[in-house]
Amino acid sequence: MFSMDRMINPDTPYIEPGDFSYFIYMFLLAVAAYVIYRLRFKISRNTSLALLIFLIISVFQRMLINSWYLINDDYSLAYSLPLQICRVIIWLIIIQFFVRKDFLNQAIFYIGLFAYAAFFYPIGIHPVWHMAGWSFFLLHAANVLFPLTMHFAMGFVPTLKGVFQAYFIFAVYFLFVYFLNPHVSGNYFFINNRPFFHDMSEALYVTVNLTGTLIGFMAVFFIIRLIIHLRKNIIYETGDK
Repeated sequence: MFSMDRMINPDTPYIEPGDFSYFIYMFLLAVAAYVIYRLRFKISRNTSLALLIFLIISVFQRMLINSWYLINDDYSLAYSLPLQICRVIIWLIIIQFFVRKDFLNQAIFYIGLFAYAAFFYPIGIHPVWHMAGWSFFLLHAANVLFPLTMHFAMGFVPTLKGVFQAYFIFAVYFLFVYFLNPHVSGNYFFINNRPFFHDMSEALYVTVNLTGTLIGFMAVFFIIRLIIHLRKNIIYETGDK
């Protein structure tokens, strides 16, 4: 039976790829994306409402995870600050409700690509029935689904300029947490306790992160442009027929 202690216990084992919770998280993300797609025409006529819903989700997520830290008397500068990359994005989503700037949509999309990795290869994630698990899903689903919603609401499309805008924000963020981590004994962006490349030198690891992220952003941009080009050709050829 489920109990309150089980739902908030920080010692609950983390999930691994292939677990029940792993597939439930993926299923819920797919369902949410499908719902947004089905509502795309309504979203296009209600941009403010769409932004408001994401604002509410984002604020609730921040309240949820901080409540969990406080309930467990576990709030720490080392890992509780909103400085993991997906937590930064959730704050950009909150800010976007008020400013509505394209460069923020670009940054949210490109930097939010890290949230996809969190779904496919979860690290330090609690099960779906756990309070921290709910927070995980809301956080990363918002990262992934906000750009899709903005595509229908505001005609958002990732651009090459957006690659460099997002990368600049990422580089500033990365350097900030790189120098902050030693002062708070933190592991923001997994710079110290790495999920991969354990034997790689620190200088090379930093270089791989900075160059690899830019290459990744560029690759995603060109893939999207290719998909748009192919889609236009299909529509054109179908129209001719």
